[in-house]
Amino acid sequence: MSGADIERWERKYASGNPNPAFTPDAILSEHAHLLDGQGMALDVACGVGHNALFLARRGYDVIAVDGSLTGLRYCSAQLATTPLPVQLVVADLDQFVPPPKRFTLVLVVRFLSRALIPHLKRALLPGGLLIYHTFNRRRLLLNPDFNPDYLLEPGELRAMFADFEEIASNDMPAMRDPISHFIGRRPNTNTS
Repeated sequence: MSGADIERWERKYASGNPNPAFTPDAILSEHAHLLDGQGMALDVACGVGHNALFLARRGYDVIAVDGSLTGLRYCSAQLATTPLPVQLVVADLDQFVPPPKRFTLVLVVRFLSRALIPHLKRALLPGGLLIYHTFNRRRLLLNPDFNPDYLLEPGELRAMFADFEEIASNDMPAMRDPISHFIGRRPNTNTS
């Protein structure tokens, strides 16, 4: 994330918590049957931490990373009243490199850094679950000013994770939804 991106998110969160109920994103609710609560989860671009809290309640130890300190403070305040195994990390996501083979789950919602993808793949343990859910080019129809660098091309997620066992995907060239998702497992091999 550029400094300008971080500042934009800081301003957005300074005006209030956009998710005061900490409601998890629908992608998690719809695929909750895949979330076994075992091991460590990494929530990348976690915002106010609503998904991290959901994952911790399901049994995961969660590392929640975001570029906005203000956004993370909302999650911190929630954790002060309801202690859960969530570690908050403020980091420039363009520079962030998660440790390899540490997580049973990696979650990314509404964020895209193509340079981070190889690191996310390596961060998963063999058999680990990836849930990636973010905007695609159709977002420009709704918001023409949206930065196209942060938008997926049709089929791009599937191509990036072609070496994963696909569980669910909404990333087809014919789809009309401005959000794509890919859910898959890292192969059970010893390769990095």
